[in-house]
Amino acid sequence: MTTPPVIPDSYKSDHLFLLVGTNPLPNFVAATLMLKPQGQLYLVHSNKTQEVAKRLARYWTDNHRQPQYVPVDESDGTSIRQQLDHALAQIRDGYVGLNYTGGTKMMAVHAAQTLRDHQTSRRPVTLSYLDARSTKMYIEPGDDKAFMTEPLLYEVQPSIQDIVKLHAFDLQAPIAVEPQLPELATVLASAHQSPDVIEQWRRWCDEILREKTRTEKAYEWDKETLLQRVSIPLPTDPSLQTVAKQMQIVFDARDGVLRLKEAAQRSGFRKIKHLCEWLDGKWLEHYVFHVTSRVKDQRPESRIHDIGMGIRPKSEPDSPEYDIDIGVMQGYRLYAISCTTDADPGMCKLKLFEAYIRVRNMAGDEACVGLICMADKPENLQRQVVRSWDAEGKVRVFGRRDMPDMIDRMAEWFISTGEGRHV
Repeated sequence: MTTPPVIPDSYKSDHLFLLVGTNPLPNFVAATLMLKPQGQLYLVHSNKTQEVAKRLARYWTDNHRQPQYVPVDESDGTSIRQQLDHALAQIRDGYVGLNYTGGTKMMAVHAAQTLRDHQTSRRPVTLSYLDARSTKMYIEPGDDKAFMTEPLLYEVQPSIQDIVKLHAFDLQAPIAVEPQLPELATVLASAHQSPDVIEQWRRWCDEILREKTRTEKAYEWDKETLLQRVSIPLPTDPSLQTVAKQMQIVFDARDGVLRLKEAAQRSGFRKIKHLCEWLDGKWLEHYVFHVTSRVKDQRPESRIHDIGMGIRPKSEPDSPEYDIDIGVMQGYRLYAISCTTDADPGMCKLKLFEAYIRVRNMAGDEACVGLICMADKPENLQRQVVRSWDAEGKVRVFGRRDMPDMIDRMAEWFISTGEGRHV
């Protein structure tokens, strides 16, 4: 017995007019779901969304026919109708559709009426709208009764690289697909349940690591030629005994001395400063990435299909800037996970806000954001931001006490969000 398609072909279009919004991902999803395989896509855009339309067209053309542009004045109903009239006049027959997920209300009203005016028996018209909260498609097929589909989140599964291509030409660096030093990162994460460990590790980083490896400006790492000659003692505080023992094994520093050049080479860092960055706090990103990889491999019910670390695209002009520590794809929903070894509520809230803005710019209203930090009561910060940002179900904050059970905590987040439950 074959499973019927979520959206039958009878509701898909040979010619689909897409109102382009400020984010290309919802438009891409709508086009993928509502256009027939050999259909023609029409990108209805304003001056404000012209660059978004170009990026969408560039990506779409890699696998489909070249879209046609329909430029309109978004505030002028006459302009909208005239431009659509002109494009529709070239279409003799076939199913015609309008998806108004993007665009302004003015564009949606005038575009819908214009397409209805052109409807004939040889050219039926279907209107559609992708609802961000429910991930369902509202479909109004010609003169028939309108209806809502089942949730469509998993019907389109772009990769993180696909999302980047919709926004930018290139990446500053390749997206990482493997964590570095996951065993040491796991030991550090487990130890950081203790406030004393958090304090002592930070002290070692500030007074030992940074003291020997930073420039006089204090916010830059020294040149590689200088770092090659640096050796520093491993942590000696009793609270860091387990961490120091693991460092001895990983870096072959059994005499208690960490020789940065040898340690970087031994652990696979391309530059010594990258090892310094890892020790200074990047280890948390690698731990969370390691955990997320295990969730993907061991918890199929989470339904995540792609993960990446260090997503730093080179943006086009007039495109928003965004860096994401860790990205996770679940269907066409992007999770952006930000990591900080800070416990200060103000700094944690700032990190969370930055990640929230970036993921919304990158992946629209369906996107979710997570923060991994050292806060003692992460639930307080989560409640505060959910209430003030009207972000119910979109934000999750994890603190130091979550570290030993992070696999279960992360899996619970992905599963509950994928099922539309809020935790």
